[in-house]
Amino acid sequence: MSVDLLILLIVSFGASWLTFFCGFGLGTLLTPIFYLLFNDMALAIAATAIVHFLNNIFKFLLMKRSVDWKIVIPFGFAAIPAAFIGAFLMTRFNDEHLLTYSLFGLEAEMTLFNLIFGLILIGFALIELIPKWSLAFSKQRLWVGGLISGFFGGLSGHQGALRTAFLIKYNLKKEVFVATGIVVALIVDVVRTSIYAWGNNYNFQSTEWLWIALALVAALLGAITGKLFLKKIKINALNLAISLALLIFGLALALGVLRKHNAGDEELAEMKNATEQLMEPLHSKKYDLIC
Repeated sequence: MSVDLLILLIVSFGASWLTFFCGFGLGTLLTPIFYLLFNDMALAIAATAIVHFLNNIFKFLLMKRSVDWKIVIPFGFAAIPAAFIGAFLMTRFNDEHLLTYSLFGLEAEMTLFNLIFGLILIGFALIELIPKWSLAFSKQRLWVGGLISGFFGGLSGHQGALRTAFLIKYNLKKEVFVATGIVVALIVDVVRTSIYAWGNNYNFQSTEWLWIALALVAALLGAITGKLFLKKIKINALNLAISLALLIFGLALALGVLRKHNAGDEELAEMKNATEQLMEPLHSKKYDLIC
């Protein structure tokens, strides 16, 4: 077994296990690994989307009995359109570069957007970690949390982390918390993966398909392990772990250690091309669209 393949399996398993509880991390950690293997960011993004999507389907099957649709519907159906509005606006604004520096041999780049959203995540984490700052959101206003987390998640490109930051404040049962995040993420994945796939021809080689399949198997095993661990972990311990993950993620984002991959423009171009192809039949038939 090559070192690259071993790293892929370890990252896929570990990130899937982490994502099962926290609702974020798989795409962030897996994309650069696929890029190192494929040397093609477009293929790396597509491969990550495949693993992410199929893993979310599997997690939904694992947790479907714990889904509380009274939570999912108001939160998810508010978050999803807000996320796409935020993502659309993200393409219209230019992020401002603040600082580039070297940290332990790694190049870090601080930008205005990442600094703001990193500080938001740090704030949510500290609210959970510091008892005097503790607060809880009313379940009667789930749609508000969905709108805010979806919009800023779409705007920042880190929907999973912001969704988790809001959901953790509703004091849900641990199974409901995990299941809600999975369902909302799955719905977003269905739409996003459909857009990526429409009209795009990703020429994966047989070896690359094998790597994707192995990464998926490792991710599924991570999800199974997470489900088994969920039964043993207490809600307070889960909240603590998620808050620490949010704090670390927020710090990495704010300090520029964690940033969008350089293929962001390429990915947006693919989405734009796919969207144009989806709309082409409407334009060719000259339908009148009433808003």
